[in-house]
Amino acid sequence: EDKQWYQRRVRGPLFLYFPVQTPHFPIEVPKRYYDIYEGIVENEARRTVMAMISAMDEAVFTLVNGLEQRGMWDNTVLIFLSDNGGELGCGQYNYPLRGGKASLWEGGIRTTAFLHSPILPRTTGVVNHEMIHVTDWLPTITRIATCGLEDPHKACSLDLGNINGVDQLATITLPGTLSNRTEILVNIDPLWHNKAIISGRWKLIVGPNGHDGWLPPPELTSNEVEEWVEIDDGGRWRLFDIQSDPYEKEDVSLKRLDIAMELFNRLNEYEVVMVEPGNKPYDPDSNPKYFNGTWTPWLETC
Repeated sequence: EDKQWYQRRVRGPLFLYFPVQTPHFPIEVPKRYYDIYEGIVENEARRTVMAMISAMDEAVFTLVNGLEQRGMWDNTVLIFLSDNGGELGCGQYNYPLRGGKASLWEGGIRTTAFLHSPILPRTTGVVNHEMIHVTDWLPTITRIATCGLEDPHKACSLDLGNINGVDQLATITLPGTLSNRTEILVNIDPLWHNKAIISGRWKLIVGPNGHDGWLPPPELTSNEVEEWVEIDDGGRWRLFDIQSDPYEKEDVSLKRLDIAMELFNRLNEYEVVMVEPGNKPYDPDSNPKYFNGTWTPWLETC
């Protein structure tokens, strides 16, 4: 709501992180956005989610407009991304991908993103299907800030220590450039007892994996979609060739046991050196109802 942030004094370059909280649970939105879709979207949950996206669009517009008014837009790189797929059952859909938020299926972990800047080479309309992980943004953004955008292939010294991310600037900005990674550790969760890894065209999922099935949006007619099936995942491992089977319909672990074992061993290598989760038990004193409906620190730290 602070639409005058850009009038504050800004000295030199800046990094602005803008984590928009929509669309996200709870599924609710101011009426003026909801009314936009009157007579257009019949499904209540779907209409509300689309209205939430309109609210997000307005927030991003306000951000870009502020940068333009400050004369900063012409030297800005905007990265727009999501942290996970849509949550099934509340107006969000990832069809034809399988599963959704809180799962290791492609519908839960595979998201779209875009990068835009007036100082980028003209690559309007280029779609990139290379393997890029969220951890790659740190070295990529650091490279942009350190060495600029002029020559993405030029060596750029980045002292970031031993991190998981890799510089993907050339992959993103120069069409046809291969990704700097061939593997993604999707997750290892000792609390939910599941884990997954992607290596090249292969993806291995081990353990129970929720939010399953292929859920089409209500605007698609029955002859445009395949039947949605809720699958009981028995906690075993599953191997998919996500290059030829991006919707994860055929488990090929029995046919390619060699690949499954190779990826399983790779997961074990990661698990040996992983940092244990630091989850704390829920504290009822943290409830936002005690802080005017806001999530905020609630403990004295000193």
